[in-house]
Amino acid sequence: MSPTELDLRHLSAPQPLLRALEAVDTLAPGEQLTVITPMLPRPLLIELAQRGFEADPGEPQPDGSVRVQIRRPADDQITP
Repeated sequence: MSPTELDLRHLSAPQPLLRALEAVDTLAPGEQLTVITPMLPRPLLIELAQRGFEADPGEPQPDGSVRVQIRRPADDQITP
């Protein structure tokens, strides 16, 4: 089972991106993960979209960090 939240704020680039992608690759269909990144992770959001994941970044916090909800669609929700 994957963790449900991954705090990546203490890492420097490109580690937050790499660790987030590693973690989402372990998600089963329908599972979700929250990652907390040190800033709005535009490259991560692009990569997730290309891989078919749903990602919903929250508003930046006062320290600049962003909480991103990531979900692997269930098999019956994937469109060709």
